Amino acid sequence: MSDLSRSGADRRGRSARPAARPHRAARSLAARALAALGVGVLALTPTACDRLPGVDPGGTSQPAARGEPMDPEEVAAAATTPVDPGWLCHPGEDEPPLRSAEGGTLIPETVRAEGNDLQVSGPFRLEEGYDYAGFTPVGVMLPAAPEDRGSPLEGYDGELGVEGAPVPPMVVRERVESGGQSPAPSAATAQLTLGTCDDAPLPDGQYLLRLTGGELDGPGRGEDDAGWSASGDVLVDVVGGALEPVPGAVTAPGGEIPADLGPLACGAELRAVGDGDGLAITASDAAQSVSTTPPEDGAGGVTAEVTVTSEDLGTRALLPGVVLTDPATGTIVAGARNSPEIPLQWLGEDGMTRAETAWTTQGACHTPALSPGTYRAHAVAATVDAEGTTHVVVSDPWDVEVLEDEPVY
Repeated sequence: MSDLSRSGADRRGRSARPAARPHRAARSLAARALAALGVGVLALTPTACDRLPGVDPGGTSQPAARGEPMDPEEVAAAATTPVDPGWLCHPGEDEPPLRSAEGGTLIPETVRAEGNDLQVSGPFRLEEGYDYAGFTPVGVMLPAAPEDRGSPLEGYDGELGVEGAPVPPMVVRERVESGGQSPAPSAATAQLTLGTCDDAPLPDGQYLLRLTGGELDGPGRGEDDAGWSASGDVLVDVVGGALEPVPGAVTAPGGEIPADLGPLACGAELRAVGDGDGLAITASDAAQSVSTTPPEDGAGGVTAEVTVTSEDLGTRALLPGVVLTDPATGTIVAGARNSPEIPLQWLGEDGMTRAETAWTTQGACHTPALSPGTYRAHAVAATVDAEGTTHVVVSDPWDVEVLEDEPVY
């Protein structure tokens, strides 16, 4: 089972399911297996606000007890229960399975996927006044907006399952249901098997899993009515009809994730960082000269068509660009990057091609314009792997002349 998380969980899966794609499964197995041990012992620290239900806040009660975390391996090996997706496949004809999700929160930290199976694990906490009676996950798969990987596609950002709502491209067909009683587990695992309303193969694309669940007993509610929700939508791809986690990202509300762009800072010596995590980069239609005088309609700079391809198709954290370096020192003098986060992009079989510019008449590395002379240009791209490590790939160089005359383009 392929996986990724900020903690880098290990890979495993049920032999009855299709095998993970070998190029992704072969990476960093030892690191992920060690990190998975951290998931297995994860526990939240109680605070003074975690009071036993019904106890006077002014009293001397102890914080509410926390149960043992669920074991993701045991959950994956457990028998599944069929799920009727009729409320989503026929909007407005059936009642949604859950009306309230205010009783607790699952914080997604680890995503594992194989074939049609998806597992999400993370810390779990109950709100005051709710009792735990088991763990029954409810999942809704939403297509993601192309321009914002962390947001649902327009039309899917409202309530689903009601009359007039769209039918989602995927639905939950099976799940693992866990019985239990208070105290609630300190960490929980949702295990789901996905399919479609018409039993077709899973459609390729970018998706968000919106997780909720039931089996809570709250004040004035029955067990079937009280539930919990995840703290954020979980990023999931489908590539070649199989579910895939997104490397280095579990949730991304703004469509971006953290990255270390120090190697692309002004004055840094340009070099490749890491092994590129399967990325390759080329530049075409590259400018060979540029003037110190900006054009009338804006700033001037060195442009190129930058193409990035990947061994692994799907969503990647990706920031392409063009930089100029001083040939004598190899340090970056134009096109530097200093953002703390980079966007998530879809890379298909043809990769991604985009026009990029290293500005030479304005920028942090020079004031007000880059001095005349010969510089070395490179296309660059930063990405983040499944363990959260930043990689930087660098293209072959080309020389650029900065001329003190009329603009040359």
